[in-house]
Amino acid sequence: MPIIGNVEKKNIKVKILGLAIHLILIIGGATMIYPLLIMISGSLKSDVDFNDFSIAPEYVYDNRLLFQKHLLTKYNNKNNLVFSDFREPIGAITNVTVPETVSRERNGDFREFIAGVRENKPHYWRVIGMAYEVGVDTLSVRQYRAWLKKKFGTIQNMNEKCNTNYADFSVLGLPVELFASSGISTEYNTPLLKAILEFKNTLPDLQTSWIDLDGTFVTHLRTRVERNLTALNKLFGTNYIHWSDISLPERYPADKPAFAKEWLTFIRENVNLAFVNVDPAAQAEWSAYLQEKYKDFAALNKIYRTKEKSFAGIKVPVAEPAAGQIKVDWKDFVATRISPKYIRIVTLGNEYRSWLKKKYKTIAALNKAYDLGFKDFNEIVLSTEAPRDNLKQSADLSAFIDTLSTSEVGLQRIALTDYRNFVESKYRNAKGVVDYQKLSQDYHHAITNKLEIPFFTKFPSAPETAIAQNHYTEFVKDKKNAALRVVSNAAKLQDRYLKFLKDKYKTIDALNKSWGNVYVSWDMVSTPIKEYEWFNVIDNRAMLIKEYLKRNYLMVIDTILTSGHAARNTVIYCCLAVLAALMVNPLCAYALSRYKMAPSYKILLFLMLPMAFPAMVLGIPQFLLIKELGLLNTFAALILPSMANGYNIFLLKGFFDSLPKELFESAAIDGASEWVVFWHIAMGLSTPILSVIALSSFTAAYGNFMMAFLLCQDQSMWTMMVYLYQLQQRASQAVGFSALIIAAIPTLLVFIFCQNIIIKGIVVPTEK
Repeated sequence: MPIIGNVEKKNIKVKILGLAIHLILIIGGATMIYPLLIMISGSLKSDVDFNDFSIAPEYVYDNRLLFQKHLLTKYNNKNNLVFSDFREPIGAITNVTVPETVSRERNGDFREFIAGVRENKPHYWRVIGMAYEVGVDTLSVRQYRAWLKKKFGTIQNMNEKCNTNYADFSVLGLPVELFASSGISTEYNTPLLKAILEFKNTLPDLQTSWIDLDGTFVTHLRTRVERNLTALNKLFGTNYIHWSDISLPERYPADKPAFAKEWLTFIRENVNLAFVNVDPAAQAEWSAYLQEKYKDFAALNKIYRTKEKSFAGIKVPVAEPAAGQIKVDWKDFVATRISPKYIRIVTLGNEYRSWLKKKYKTIAALNKAYDLGFKDFNEIVLSTEAPRDNLKQSADLSAFIDTLSTSEVGLQRIALTDYRNFVESKYRNAKGVVDYQKLSQDYHHAITNKLEIPFFTKFPSAPETAIAQNHYTEFVKDKKNAALRVVSNAAKLQDRYLKFLKDKYKTIDALNKSWGNVYVSWDMVSTPIKEYEWFNVIDNRAMLIKEYLKRNYLMVIDTILTSGHAARNTVIYCCLAVLAALMVNPLCAYALSRYKMAPSYKILLFLMLPMAFPAMVLGIPQFLLIKELGLLNTFAALILPSMANGYNIFLLKGFFDSLPKELFESAAIDGASEWVVFWHIAMGLSTPILSVIALSSFTAAYGNFMMAFLLCQDQSMWTMMVYLYQLQQRASQAVGFSALIIAAIPTLLVFIFCQNIIIKGIVVPTEK
């Protein structure tokens, strides 16, 4: 019967009340849906964007974020390799920006070049991408496992052929290859490594990254001067405009002694000698090295398995030998004894520049093909701050700012500490004490410490005092603060800036050469890795989005289906738990209700007594009891402790008590047995309550982690919850969210399937 009748519904107050109730329910529903959407969205993310609380994964429509996610996965969670290849001093992968200017022509040339490199150069010139990411099974890893299954069939067959001892394909992973580093072996000579190399050769460019020693060299130099390019030019007598101008010279740069010394240190201490070639002219030094080390030529012949008649007969290897003592000696010779003039570095960058020379002949033809540089002064836009990666452009902007009035010059936020220190210095006496009282009077502000000194990002206007304006002017005009200055109104000063540049350079070609917008020498040409990766993302956008949307869930599903018998054990356990609960609890409740025994109340109280204690308090006694019975690692261990439930018995007894006695009396008159009365009358009328008990038993069994883990320590008996818990310990938070969502699906399906019956169990039946 409805609470509000049809007549009352026509009343305006009742209508308002109904509207308010529905509005409150909608708001309440929204507060539940929003966290759910956040969780679903989080399950589709990775470490790059997990902390962005959005209701939908943003990389689906944000190419910059998709680019960042791709880089983290492609470079195997090695941020330093990204920064090395891009030559950008970025602190985190989330700071990577998209390329400002891109060229399909340049990207096409680079792809054509690396296609040839892939065919003609050893495998260690490239590394497996998407091989590792924290807490996630990446694309290459999943493909590798599928490839191994197809190749070997079973894990036992693979272990036999590869001389390994893996328990399952799911534990196999790919190595994170760091071939650029010194001391890393490039030989894949074991059965398993040969299989990895075979798989590696099947990977497309999207899943392969290239070793660029130019970028590694730039990173090395950057650490030497704390990322200060001006300091680097001063230290080594160079004239680089931006970091991308720097390349690793193929030969020892003897014309620049300081730079040459750093070059040699880098080669001997940081570079994998697999990328080093030795000039045959070093034969004399090689022979002298062998003679000094071995003395006896006969002993050398025995070790090298040669039959030469003198030390000079052992030819110096041009490249690193494949194996043996000669490999050890050659590496030691290159690292310690060889004259630098005999060393030649074979790198991707040098090979790329040589390839371009053959194709374009002149640097002018290359600039024209790639459409580099500004075509007109009007293309130049005045930026508020000086670009940090272009010394010439920064110097020109600083010179332009010198021509402006103080009111047209602003300060960056990072100048705050320097500015306050400067103001304090104006009021510090001989003893080093700051007169804040005088400072407060001059600024017309109550200032008691440095943190309260006003800071201005632009020229202070009224009501600020003239003294504050004088301090600002003095600070801005100081040359040592030039890097902290910005243009206050770039749009207003655009025309003056262009006039300044025209007066200085006369022609746009002169400006392009000065700013490094065009190549002026082949040494300036660097591998366009960032542009290459950007086009990888753009050209494979749909595929990458699909990969990032599904990979977390694939990892969870793979854990459930391939880890032991998780799915089977869970289904059996839940079915037996529900069946046991529907048999034991109704029988007990029926007996207490049907037969009015004197101690019925005490029995019921005894059955409900365990509800007063936390489940973990009962865990130890249950474990000891199951152990004594010899039931550990069996389904009985999981089911027996929870078969009888005091609350369920209490609920069923109350329901049975509410059934009319006439039903039982009529059944007895008709000659029905006790079992027929129990099954057809008591149980038949209790379907809603039994459905609620079944759902609660299913939920308890399905979500039982702790006891399932303690009572069944054999992994073959682990349920899904135990495996998912283990997964969450090693997986990322996003994968953890995916596991929770997948784990909730069976309960949701059971609830949806039984909802009509459950609702009948919540609303007390009117028919008895």
